[in-house]
Amino acid sequence: MKKLKPIFLSLSFILPFIIYLLTLAPDVQYTDSGELAAVCSTLGIAHPTGYPLFTILGHLWTYLPLPGSQIFALNIFAAFVTAASGLVFYLLSGNLIKYISGKDDDHSIIALASSLAYSFALTIWAQGVSLEVYSLQLLMFNLVLYFLFRGLFEKSVNMLFVAALMLGLTFANHMTAILLVPALLFIFFFKPGEKADFSTANIKLLLLLFIPLLIGISLYIYLPLRSASQPEFNWGWVSRGFDKFMYHVQGKQYQVWMFSDSSVWGKNLGKFFSALPLQFGWIGILPLLAGFWQVWKKSKQLFLFMLLLVLTCLFYTMNYSIHDIDAYFSLAIIALLLFMSAGFYFIWQKKKALLPALFVIPLLSAVMNYTENDESGDYLVSEYTNILVDNLDENAIIISAQWDFWCSAFWYKQRVEGLRPDVALIEKELLRRTWFLPQLSRWYPEITDKSRPEIDAFSRDLELFEADKPYNPASIQANFVRMLNSFIDKNIETRPVYITMDVLQSEQQVAQNYEKIPQGFAFRLEKKGVYKASCKNINLDKFIASIPEEKSYLDEGITETAAMNLTNIGRYAMFVQDTTTAREAFGMALKVKPDYQLALQSMMMVNKK
Repeated sequence: MKKLKPIFLSLSFILPFIIYLLTLAPDVQYTDSGELAAVCSTLGIAHPTGYPLFTILGHLWTYLPLPGSQIFALNIFAAFVTAASGLVFYLLSGNLIKYISGKDDDHSIIALASSLAYSFALTIWAQGVSLEVYSLQLLMFNLVLYFLFRGLFEKSVNMLFVAALMLGLTFANHMTAILLVPALLFIFFFKPGEKADFSTANIKLLLLLFIPLLIGISLYIYLPLRSASQPEFNWGWVSRGFDKFMYHVQGKQYQVWMFSDSSVWGKNLGKFFSALPLQFGWIGILPLLAGFWQVWKKSKQLFLFMLLLVLTCLFYTMNYSIHDIDAYFSLAIIALLLFMSAGFYFIWQKKKALLPALFVIPLLSAVMNYTENDESGDYLVSEYTNILVDNLDENAIIISAQWDFWCSAFWYKQRVEGLRPDVALIEKELLRRTWFLPQLSRWYPEITDKSRPEIDAFSRDLELFEADKPYNPASIQANFVRMLNSFIDKNIETRPVYITMDVLQSEQQVAQNYEKIPQGFAFRLEKKGVYKASCKNINLDKFIASIPEEKSYLDEGITETAAMNLTNIGRYAMFVQDTTTAREAFGMALKVKPDYQLALQSMMMVNKK
């Protein structure tokens, strides 16, 4: 069996990597995917908390001679590091089983079954099909636990130092590394098989471990150094001062969603527990329960450590009010899968003939989770982006806050792939951050120079708000509206100006003096008059083909938004007595979303004419 160990180790990486490639997203995806791809491609600064480790490794990856676009290559990066996390989980579970057994026997076949069960778990697999920071975080979580287990089980101080370095680098990738800390402190003082140790020598060792920890965390120095060189993407402009650096690294703009809404507790926990069977191939729940008993019997300290990983993760995630919470469950899932690997050993120990049956669980997970995680035909975001910008006139200015659906994606496609360099996108919600106004001035000086008085007035209020100093909410909103209207009023004579539906709905004082003419997936602003409606430049074939049967929250959002925009074209066509275009637009809306009521009602109305 020992001769097969290198083969099993290789399979723990190769098999998941192949499956991830088969289900890999071909293009840019929702939310931060485009921005992160642009940041990696240009070696820039990402949104808070900055993710320096992810950015640097992602940028180095772009130098590999891989086929296709940069975003496709970076999606492969996500597949690679997620598969690599499975390989480390193989080593990690092997160490756990070796400790539980108390023998130096070869348990690599059990470790392989555990690793494949990990790699095909619903949430783990989801990180391997498109670019996001959580894929690398999976690898870092596993590396910390692997070197920690080696340090504890082998009584190796050197391994503890490596674990501390890995923890620092985990912080340098994503601040959810903090979720490891309570359990790590517990296991440091309550080591498996030993009495509680609060001795001076142990405390001195803990203080020494801060050295490699801080070395890893020090990678954050990348942010101000790179920011000062004015990269293409310079989120936060953290080189402006230490306060701006800390604001960015602490993710202060997202803290409003943390521990602020108790109503989200049940919703997030519901998401976690409803997906739990798909993390374990359903029947994996049985070895999971057996694993609880097996670890408890071997070491109560180790049991409490692993349980603390789960509980700390759940406590944090149940209090975080964001829609894409699933990836934040990762640490809890890793710990539970470790319990399950202990359960695999328990089953093997009781009846060795059942060893092949352990592979039924990863096989079931692979079958059950394939469709959910198959992004190989998903062009929703890229097609929505293409349709929107293809329908903008030359040198257009567009104001939008549809970050999830196209703004993030467009910045990648424009500044990395060269799509529509003539278009100026003003992201409405980012205007509420002090860094974005100088960034906007760097990208589009011909727009911001005209509105300098309005920008300066708003910036004064905004600086007070961001610094947690007293500010006037009425004043900041009034100046915000004046600035937006200034962007429109001072440019509309020389450049076409557009807004998207979200701006029309959320900022009713903006563009009040203009007609809003539906044009593709946006509204062109025009002086009073009647204009022609058209669907000629809207090709929905690829978009419709990408709509999944089981839609996520974001899938529902983008399809409904597309259907709404098409319906708006039809309703405007009815207004200008163009029933042919109206029927065409309503028909297209119903192809996107067959049950869209506004389109159904509008089609009935136009058919009566």
